[in-house]
Amino acid sequence: MADLSPNSKKSIKQLRRGLSIYKTGRSPFWHARIYDAAKKKYVVRSTKETNRIEAAEVAEEILETYKKKQNTAHATSKDRSFEHYAKLLSAMTQQKAKASRNKYAFTDQAKILFRETDGLVSYFGKHDVGKITSGMVRDYLLFLDQRRDKPLASSTKSKQCGVIRQVLMLALEDGLIDIIPPMPKQRTVDKPRVSFTEAEYSRLLETARQIADSRETLVRGVSVTREHYNVIVFAVHSFLRPTETELFGIRFCDIEVMDEDPRHLLMTLTGKTGYRKSASLEVAVDIFEKQRALHAHLDPTAYVFMPEYENRTTAVNTYRRIFNHFLQESGLKKDKDGNDRSPYSLRHYALQTRLVKSDGKVNIYWLAENAGTSVEQLERFYLKNLAPSAAKVRNIQSFGGE
Repeated sequence: MADLSPNSKKSIKQLRRGLSIYKTGRSPFWHARIYDAAKKKYVVRSTKETNRIEAAEVAEEILETYKKKQNTAHATSKDRSFEHYAKLLSAMTQQKAKASRNKYAFTDQAKILFRETDGLVSYFGKHDVGKITSGMVRDYLLFLDQRRDKPLASSTKSKQCGVIRQVLMLALEDGLIDIIPPMPKQRTVDKPRVSFTEAEYSRLLETARQIADSRETLVRGVSVTREHYNVIVFAVHSFLRPTETELFGIRFCDIEVMDEDPRHLLMTLTGKTGYRKSASLEVAVDIFEKQRALHAHLDPTAYVFMPEYENRTTAVNTYRRIFNHFLQESGLKKDKDGNDRSPYSLRHYALQTRLVKSDGKVNIYWLAENAGTSVEQLERFYLKNLAPSAAKVRNIQSFGGE
């Protein structure tokens, strides 16, 4: 049998939970071993004592000193702790999510706050809200990266910082802190909004129409019908997000047909950006009337699209699979740069097309407001990537005398 390493522990004495002393063959002194629950690791210090009883006393002193050094940023009472305000924020968000029918506002935040081992509460929970600094937040983001094979995306880090700000804002409102420390700036790289060209969109519609009219296609046991084609057209002419709270959450009673010129639908929505009234383009009126005729036997509170699915998550997932089938059959699953298309590509196409076809006349503030987005988003993801319109080309080639 091989000789034990001189570093092997010869004698171990458990003093209490999280504290023990031990000896090795390399040193005559006892060592104190402390478990740091916050950092999830053991800390070892030499007691400089050869006597076990005296070593135990020194170990207690080492533990006390270590705690004082480690806990200078910890709250002296629970109502000053980060955890206290994190739970308060979570409770408030949950109530708002119930009122707005947007469950994701709560679940996404809850994951950031209460994720085991590296969530905000796990890391900052015991800290005094008044002692959290920008440096601590930076260290936390570094801690997250070190736990993963690849660093977190800048957008994900920005979300972490955003939730920290929300927690500290509650403490600011209660007068416990005077200022919220600046969050570390994250350099964001905008991902392209995958869309369609005019020719690609026409091909998608033609393929979807043929598949639906054949009534021979099953996707995961679901028969593809004209209703699934109607979803595409309605999405493009309403600017709605293909989510549970917008396109798949809208009910017949949420829509009013406006016969004034131009005809449009007035939709009452509670989507990603909260409550809003939104107007559709004229083509959406015809699709809505077709859906109303298709489901005439249903109550006005029924969903406009795929109302047979009471669980709207199921409706969204079912439609995504059918839409992917349309894309595959039309050869449009990926764009020219190899990016995957999804139902969201319809919204991107709708906004992009509205900006192009207006020939520069559309008011982008009104368009952003109507679509539940912002002018900044339109400028970042659509305007800067558009080919110059005919009006723009004429303008840059104009002369003073014209």
